[in-house]
Amino acid sequence: MPQRKGNMVYRHTILAGVSLSVLMTPLAMAQEEERAMDTIVVTAQKREAAIQDISASIQVLSGDAIAERSIANFEDLSNELAGVSMTADFGGSASTVVSIRGVGGTDDYRPNGSPSVAMHVDNIYQSSNAFLVMPFFDVERAEVLKGPQGTLYGRNSTAGVVNIISRSDSDELNGYVTGQYESYDRFRGEAAVGIPLSDRVGIRIAGVVDQGGGYQDGMGAGYLGGVTAVAGTPAIPDPGEREGWGDRDLFAGRVTLNAELTDVTDLQLRVFKSEDNGETLYPDSVGGVSNSGWVEPDNDPYTFYSHRYGEREMSVEGVSANFSHAFSDALDLDIVAGYQTADRYIEGEGTGSAIRIFDYNFSDSIEQTSFEARLSNNDGGAWDWVAGIYYLDDTVDFRTDLLAEDAYATVLVSDYHQNRTSQAMFGQADFYLSEQFTLTTGIRYTDDEADYVGSTTDADPYGASLVPYVLPVVPVYFDESLAEDNVSGRITLSYQPNEAWNIWASVGNGYKAGGFDGSTIFSEAEALPFESETVTAYEAGFKFAGSNGTYLNVDAFLYQFDNLQANTVSIIEGQETSANVRTNVAEAESYGLDIAGGTTLFEQGAHSLWIDGSATLLESEILDFESVDPDQVAINEGNSLPASPNLSGNIGLTYVYTSSAWEVSTSLYARYKGSEYKRLNNDPGTETPSYTILNARAELEMFDPSVTFFAFANNLTDETYFLDYGATARLVGKPRIFGVGARYNF
Repeated sequence: MPQRKGNMVYRHTILAGVSLSVLMTPLAMAQEEERAMDTIVVTAQKREAAIQDISASIQVLSGDAIAERSIANFEDLSNELAGVSMTADFGGSASTVVSIRGVGGTDDYRPNGSPSVAMHVDNIYQSSNAFLVMPFFDVERAEVLKGPQGTLYGRNSTAGVVNIISRSDSDELNGYVTGQYESYDRFRGEAAVGIPLSDRVGIRIAGVVDQGGGYQDGMGAGYLGGVTAVAGTPAIPDPGEREGWGDRDLFAGRVTLNAELTDVTDLQLRVFKSEDNGETLYPDSVGGVSNSGWVEPDNDPYTFYSHRYGEREMSVEGVSANFSHAFSDALDLDIVAGYQTADRYIEGEGTGSAIRIFDYNFSDSIEQTSFEARLSNNDGGAWDWVAGIYYLDDTVDFRTDLLAEDAYATVLVSDYHQNRTSQAMFGQADFYLSEQFTLTTGIRYTDDEADYVGSTTDADPYGASLVPYVLPVVPVYFDESLAEDNVSGRITLSYQPNEAWNIWASVGNGYKAGGFDGSTIFSEAEALPFESETVTAYEAGFKFAGSNGTYLNVDAFLYQFDNLQANTVSIIEGQETSANVRTNVAEAESYGLDIAGGTTLFEQGAHSLWIDGSATLLESEILDFESVDPDQVAINEGNSLPASPNLSGNIGLTYVYTSSAWEVSTSLYARYKGSEYKRLNNDPGTETPSYTILNARAELEMFDPSVTFFAFANNLTDETYFLDYGATARLVGKPRIFGVGARYNF
């Protein structure tokens, strides 16, 4: 069996973190200006601003840091940030939800939900988690804002916003080629080139290929191979053993056209496409524990048993346009429009065993159109303002074939169509009360509508279905709709006594739209709409930026939730049908502290040593749980929110030696995540154990020509950790990994 691997070390390139939950790693110490917190400019608030001047909890990772840490997608990014958690269902990276400070841990894995964390790629909001399979490549930076957002751009969010900004520079010939090879025969290659076509027009072309890397071993159907579990159904097939399961097979490309139409008008067009035909990670049963009648013969989390090795085909493609025009020295217009689609077919294992009970074939198609227009002033007066409109239309067509041969002697088919529209008006103003005090106010009005039509039927492919006896409510047909609106806002007061300090406090609220349960519908109750979720957020903090890049950021927060969306037992009024359904279940709160800091330990001649780190302390509680089942109330009330560890953090050391012709840097980086529950009921069997990941990286950079050679080791101690965790099955993370690579810049 192959030697197990681990995660990766990354050389600290300054992650411009504003909140305590950022994990920082600087670039080479020689690049002092990149580490100085007051020099990093971001556009998270739709105006260029130094990170330390933004009175909000924000973190920024440069494109160099993303490349050096091998952050290849949203899942990798969430693993790098303190206070941020990613939970994968048993579809692995194909179905994930992201939470920030405990907000989002109850999100739905299905493609028709509204994520608590608003993901944006090149200013385009991603309406479904199906779009999150897009890889990161040729990235300029990633911006992470914590807390409710919505008064400046995009769609509302209750947890925060993640902005991924691609590189677009093409005013002069530039580019790079990079490749790396690592454990489990994984190869990743990335390249980009920017080409000026004229004085006013340029084009940038970028692409990535990612192959291999599977670290699981399939053991086939085990002792169930050839067994007929239910009369009238085929015997359980045994596909045999399979080493190195979970390989990537991904390609993505992007073309960006930059055009300066006039001296005051710019247009940027992007076309992108991603194809992923890799292998889906499989859950593994806990050894010695009965899992739907299956008892795993071993307790190795890197092996799994199944009656098949499922296929996976996922594609995302689209176009976007960014138009900007200056009407005068005092008034600017920005328009962002996008159209994109996602198509997925996934064969997955639902129980972590060879029994065909909750295995599934997912097939979905998502189509999204969005438009945003913003006006902003630019006169440098006593106040600045932004006002805009936003429109989103998305359609989800989803089918699930639930393989239940060994339970009900049949296959259940759930098929639905959902259409949503969201319209909004928003605005924000910064009032400069004095040289030290600034008052920021923002407001947003949102109008949402959704329609949901579908059915669950019994395919009965063998003519032996037990569904009429055990699930007499099937077939189920439903046709539901939802309409709601919301007003949300935010007020912030900041005090900057000098260039080194920024002290601020804010209060605001966030809104997450209502919707429909996207799982297999077994009764009318499960198709009923649930209402919007809201959160009121109180925050206060300070940021300090000293000499030599020294910084310290502290942020305290309190979130109060109403109408928390999650799963519980529900009942249709006037009927005796109950079901485990997604609905509004609770009032809850989370509170805590974010801390981030870094400084130069020494800098003597060509030698320098930098240290930085961050931590998030978090507490959460369900205060008032609503359910028709008193047992559900007793089980859930007082629990912690899912995906909310009490402590998470990171610390890193970077040593750099610089000569006139080359530079050597070495980094040692550790991240810790405390135990967390993955389910709302806080079942002890679903508590994911705490873990610490230790990574290391070394680089040799030649200045002329610009060539970099690097080697890395991730998860040096070969720590076993889990992406999802249940009483009977778990989904394991990456073992120890070694790798080497090179990069050429021109």
